Parts: sequence; C-alpha cells; structure tokens
Amino acid sequence: MDKIKSIFSDQDIAFIKNHYLNMSYREIANQLCFTERQIRGKINNMGMTKLRGFNKDYFKGAVTHNQAYWLGFIYADGYIVDNPTNRCYELAIEINSQDCDLLYEFNEELGGVHKILLKHNRKSFNGYDYETDSCIIRVYSKDIVEDLMELGVVPNKTNEISFPTCNNYFWDFVRGFNDGDGCIYVNPRNYISVKFVNSNEAFLKYIKEKIFDNLGIKGSIYKEKDKKYQLTYFRQSDVKLLLDHLYQNDEHPRLDRKYEIYKSYYGLPA
Repeated sequence: MDKIKSIFSDQDIAFIKNHYLNMSYREIANQLCFTERQIRGKINNMGMTKLRGFNKDYFKGAVTHNQAYWLGFIYADGYIVDNPTNRCYELAIEINSQDCDLLYEFNEELGGVHKILLKHNRKSFNGYDYETDSCIIRVYSKDIVEDLMELGVVPNKTNEISFPTCNNYFWDFVRGFNDGDGCIYVNPRNYISVKFVNSNEAFLKYIKEKIFDNLGIKGSIYKEKDKKYQLTYFRQSDVKLLLDHLYQNDEHPRLDRKYEIYKSYYGLPA
C-alpha cells in the first residue's frame, strides 16, 4: 500500500478527495491516468468510503448507459432466483477472479454495500481435473429481481425463449453481453473475430439484426450443440467497425481484459 501511496501527487490526492463520492473508480482512474485498482487502494488507504446505501431501484425507470451494460452482462453471466413461497429473491454474478474489478464496479453502482466473495473451484471436464478461482456477488432484493424480470431477465434463462432487449444504449447493452458471454479472439494467423454465445437463438438473431440495422454488416449464426448458438463476425473491416462502436466511450463500463485486446490489435494508445 505504501508503494501505491507514493505514486500520487498532492494534486491527485486533492482531486480524489473532492470527487470520490460523485465519480466512479473508473472515471477517477481515467482522469488521473491510474488503474481502478490503484484508485480503490488509495481511497481505502486514506480511510474513505464510498458507501451510500443500497439502491434497490437501480433497474427501475429509464435505462442509462451503465444500466444497459449491466443488463446485458447479467443476462449473459448472471442468474436470478424468484421464489415467493420461500421469500427468496436473489441476483448473483460469478466471474473469473482475474476480472473481479468488474464486480466491484457493479457493487459501487448499487451503493457499495454488498460483499464480493472469493471462491475456489475444483472441476472436471473431459476426464481432466482442474482448479479455478472466481469471485461472486449476491444481491438479495425483491425489487432488483422483479425489475430485472420486467426488463426480460428471467430465472432458468437457459430454457426460456424470452430475453431482454435494449434499443436505447444498444452498444452498451451488447458490450455487456459480450463481456459476459462472448469473446474477442485473435487467431494464430493474426485475424481478429468477435463472437457472441447464447442458448437462445432468437436472442442472437435480435443482436444480429440490430447490428445490421445500425452498421450494415452481417454476422453468421452457428449451432455449436444443443442449446448453444454462436453469432460470429470475422470479416476484418466489419470487426473493426463493430469494436469501434462497442468501445466508443472510455467512461462506460467494460471488461478491461477484452478492451486491451482491441487496443493492442489496432495499435491504439494505452
């Protein structure tokens, strides 16, 4: 923590003190040219807190840039529980531990009151045993669950035909979905592609049609196996156009690991 402390100037510290309550870690980091982890560590080191109280109405009302992103991400990589009989209402997101900063950002959006838990997993696949680490956030709220259901995220979404749509802030919504259930891939021949994966073919058709309406580019939908479909863009000019729209604003939420692939491939400044 001393190392983190030493890299901040007096002007940096003053800016953090003046803005840490009304700006996100990402916004402060971008403004001061630090990482989110460094900003979060510095704020904690100074004994300050961003706790503001749980915003149970986060997904209620008009959708914003950030809400559109998280709606897409939750549909891809989260799940909800709606059990009125047991009075159990839960939103949970579990992701790889290397992407844990993203859950801290979501927690901050909700008011910063929920814990991010680390989890060690032992798994078996195709005869191989392996171990992974993940982080998880659990939000127990009837309001959050019911509002997400109103937006189209439903329990047991793998077997449901309904899905959320987001015509306002569509690119934030699609970026969130890709961060949760897609990839940006550079193959050994140095060709880049973008893929979206989902169990609901109708949802991928919706994404495909909206992208075509906005950009005039065509993706291809393949069936990988039962209840798993893939929407792929591999024509190089199309991929560049698509990624430029997904990452058109540095201030909006994103998974940094995928963003870095985009920046590195096209030689964009760090």
